[in-house]
Amino acid sequence: MRLNINRTKLNIILILSVIVLSVLTISWHHQVYLLHVQSKRIEIQNHQLVALHKQLLIEQSQAISGHEIKARAIKKLKMQTPERQRELLL
Repeated sequence: MRLNINRTKLNIILILSVIVLSVLTISWHHQVYLLHVQSKRIEIQNHQLVALHKQLLIEQSQAISGHEIKARAIKKLKMQTPERQRELLL
C-alpha cells in the first residue's frame, strides 16, 4: 500500500514543522535569557551578603579587641598584670 501524499501536503507539513520548531527555539532562548538574568541578580545579592558578613565580622573583631579581653580577664578572673613584659617581634 502506497501512501497518497502529494507534494503540497508534504510541503505544508514541513513548513508547519519548521514554524513550530522555530517558535519552540525562540521560547527556549527566552527562558534561558530569563534564567541568566535571575542568576546574575542572585549572584549580585550573594556578593552583597558576603561583603556585609565580612563587614560585620570586622566590626565584631574590632569591638572585642585584645585590650578588652585582657581587661576582662584581669577583672573577672582576678589575674595579676605581669611585672615585666617581653616583646616578641615577628
